[in-house]
Amino acid sequence: MSANSIPAVLRRGPFFGLSAGVLLLHLGLLWMLSSPLPVQVSPQPSSAVRPAAIEVLPRQAALPESKAAAQTAIEVKTSRRPAARVAPNVVASTVPEPPAVAVVPTPAMVPDGAEVPVYATVIPAPTSLQFVLQRGPLTGVAELHWLRRGGDYELLLEGVLGGVPVLASTSRGSIDADGVAPQRHAERKRAREVRAVNFQRDAGLISFSGPDLQLPLRPGAQDRLSWLIQLPAIFEADPALSTAGAEVTLFVVGSRGDAQAWRFQVLGSEPLDLPAGQAASTVRLLREPSRPFDTRAEVWLDPARGHLPVRAVFTTVPGGQPLELQLSRVVGAAP
Repeated sequence: MSANSIPAVLRRGPFFGLSAGVLLLHLGLLWMLSSPLPVQVSPQPSSAVRPAAIEVLPRQAALPESKAAAQTAIEVKTSRRPAARVAPNVVASTVPEPPAVAVVPTPAMVPDGAEVPVYATVIPAPTSLQFVLQRGPLTGVAELHWLRRGGDYELLLEGVLGGVPVLASTSRGSIDADGVAPQRHAERKRAREVRAVNFQRDAGLISFSGPDLQLPLRPGAQDRLSWLIQLPAIFEADPALSTAGAEVTLFVVGSRGDAQAWRFQVLGSEPLDLPAGQAASTVRLLREPSRPFDTRAEVWLDPARGHLPVRAVFTTVPGGQPLELQLSRVVGAAP
């Protein structure tokens, strides 16, 4: 068979297939070269990352190396603080000071500097007074016992209101040229002393079981119980003081450390109807407190009973409920 007898299609087949294969190979290479290859980035060492440069401002005068390091440390530390805080090197005068707090002196801190008069006295005879005790809707009984043993005295006040003890105090001392001279006044609770004030007459001082405080002992000074006898003794010695508008002043000391002049103003004369009977003419006295939460004391003295108290009303001002005593019985003879 000659070459001319082979069909043309058969003669072109192998060469066509080879040509097509070469063409496809070239197209594949072109596609690979045109696609981006993945790039592997090697991590940089930590030393390769550097902070931004810090600009150092020139100083007017160079500091020694040690001082410069300390100053730099202070500046860096200060710059890291919140803006609301004050740097430690701020001048104190630039920081506003808090407003000054006024300290209001208590009577114990600054006793009344006015001279307290010393009065003549006629001391009542020993006696016991019984009272009807009332506070609001509650009623009870109270007793005031005035006892004498030679030149010494003992005064006791006890009261029960609604079945609950509300008054329990004692005063012990002597009688001197100024009248009742207390040595110890104590407030009791459940038969035990809870607060006391001592009149150290040999040392001329007043001291307290609670507050670490000492006060000078004044002539005629009274405690918060003994004045109930000293006041009648003064009016018994000088009945002219019963005139309306007159005043009697006593220096009274409490067991809590308070000490001040109590000024009793004579309001006049008035009759009273008491559980013990009628008092035709009593001397009404009023003591107003000079500071908040102190005691307003109203007392009625009966000249017919040696000016002993026959009625008393005690009120803590402001807001306190009055505690009232009205004489119901006298045990023993009064002058």
